[in-house]
Amino acid sequence: MILDTAKIPWIPKTQIENAALDLLAQWGKFSGQEIGSPIPVEAIVEKYLGITLEYDNLDEIIGIPDVLGATWVDEKRMVINSFLLDGREGRFTFTCGHEVAHWVLHRKFLLHQTEDAFISGAKNNPAVVCRVSASKTRGEWQADYFSSCFIMPGPKVQEAFYKVFGGNPLVIYNRKSCFGRNNPIVLDPSLDTAHQIAKNVMDAGRFLNVSREAMAYRLEDLGLLINETGLLLSSGFKMSKPFPKRSKGKNLKNVAT
Repeated sequence: MILDTAKIPWIPKTQIENAALDLLAQWGKFSGQEIGSPIPVEAIVEKYLGITLEYDNLDEIIGIPDVLGATWVDEKRMVINSFLLDGREGRFTFTCGHEVAHWVLHRKFLLHQTEDAFISGAKNNPAVVCRVSASKTRGEWQADYFSSCFIMPGPKVQEAFYKVFGGNPLVIYNRKSCFGRNNPIVLDPSLDTAHQIAKNVMDAGRFLNVSREAMAYRLEDLGLLINETGLLLSSGFKMSKPFPKRSKGKNLKNVAT
């Protein structure tokens, strides 16, 4: 059975970000290390939160397509789709952070659903399943936002941005750069150079395990990259590796998205 995150209560963005920063602060005290990038998400999951982290073919386990991660809250078990281990480190890290969000933000709500499921006689252990197609539901959006704050902490991103571009935000007016997308001398802020802007910040801040697209969106959220084109920032990015085709696997009964 799949737990429903669509009806999770509304949480303000500031509360979500504070929860992410608080978890990082707790990890810093626990590990005795200064919080820095790259954020050791797997270590935080296993060593601090005490959650079992596994990698497996979730198509076969869950029986539905486009699943990136799943968490069995009552078992303290988290599974990331193993295809993300194949050259998709940024997406892998973001998905881990997303699953952490369900544990930190939504655990009480999900445990209530789990109890109700057992009372109703569910045959499968209930899990919260994170799918690409469900990313806009309330609970999934919250988890995405938590993940971005968790793996790209605002103060660290700002510090790296100021180091590279100074104290003023970059404003994007055009879809294409006047000097070319990969000009080695001049970086003209545009949709097709957003990937390079993000990379420069990632390099300066040692954000080694995040994607350029995720960083570009984080810069936009922090007001450091202002998009005035009227087009989505994502239009400047192209997915290099599509989601793999669904494999034939087991089907779970009583599935709800």
